[in-house]
Amino acid sequence: MSGIPPSLPKPGQRAGEGVFARSTLLVLAVLASVGVTVLDDYGIGADEWEQRDIGHATVNYLLGDAAALLPSAPRVYRFYGVVFEVPLVFVERLLGLTDSRAVFLSRHLLTHLFFLAGGYCCARLVYHLFHSRWLA
Repeated sequence: MSGIPPSLPKPGQRAGEGVFARSTLLVLAVLASVGVTVLDDYGIGADEWEQRDIGHATVNYLLGDAAALLPSAPRVYRFYGVVFEVPLVFVERLLGLTDSRAVFLSRHLLTHLFFLAGGYCCARLVYHLFHSRWLA
C-alpha cells in the first residue's frame, strides 16, 4: 500500500467520490431490477411498429439493399431518427427474435438500460461540475 489510510482520499480523488460511485451504482441496480420486474406490465406504443420498420429498412439499406425504402410508411415517420433503431434491429437479428412479444420486450429492456446509462452519465457529469453528491 502507499501508506495512505483508507479513510483519506487517494491523490487526485475528491473526498466521498468512492461513496458516490458506489451509491450511484446501487441506485442504478435498484432501478434496473425494478425495470426488469415491470417489463411485461406495459404494452406497445402507437408508433413502435413503424419505428421498428424504419430500423429494419435502414439496416437493409446499410447492408446493400438499395430498394429498402419504406414507400408505405406515413410521411411523419420518415423524420424519426435511426441512431437508436439500428442497434435494436441488430440485437434483434443477432438473437434471432421473431416473436413480436420477444422483440418488443427486448426493445423495452434495451431502452431501459440505455436510459439508466444516460442517468449514470448525467449524475457523474453533475458531480464533476458541481462537486455535490446530493445535487448529482
